[in-house]
Amino acid sequence: MAKMRVAIFLAGYAFLAGAPPDAFDRLKALAGEWEADLPGFGKLTDSIRLVSNGKAIEETLGTPADNEVSIYTRDNNRILLTHVCALTPDGHVARLETGPLSGAQDRLTFLFTGAANLHSSGAPHMRLVVMTLTDRDHFSEKWTKTESGKDTVFDLNWVRR
Repeated sequence: MAKMRVAIFLAGYAFLAGAPPDAFDRLKALAGEWEADLPGFGKLTDSIRLVSNGKAIEETLGTPADNEVSIYTRDNNRILLTHVCALTPDGHVARLETGPLSGAQDRLTFLFTGAANLHSSGAPHMRLVVMTLTDRDHFSEKWTKTESGKDTVFDLNWVRR
């Protein structure tokens, strides 16, 4: 019992002393305005903000006239990504998630787990998102859309505005 109290105390002390951020905290640090060039589409913007009292992260990317929204939330040691897609005719909602994470991560891989309003498995949907956190002013995302078994990758290299 005494060992357990010591472990709890040390964990609490590490938190208060500024323990390294976990993967979700690293995503929260991206809050702000970003831009990237996407060949064939032009300049895109990305607005990232904390919502629900910091319990969720909202990302709006695209152009002012044509954009889409993703919400990132914590689920124990995983991060969930709920993406409302604008590149599909019906605007389905894709659900993706990381595997179990520990500590700070430079690369997050989100895999498709399901969708709402997706009429068939061959319908276009985002099946994979890989996010690489480079530094305070740079990060990248590779969004993989699949349609009838064919993948299209959108490679975005974001720079803070």
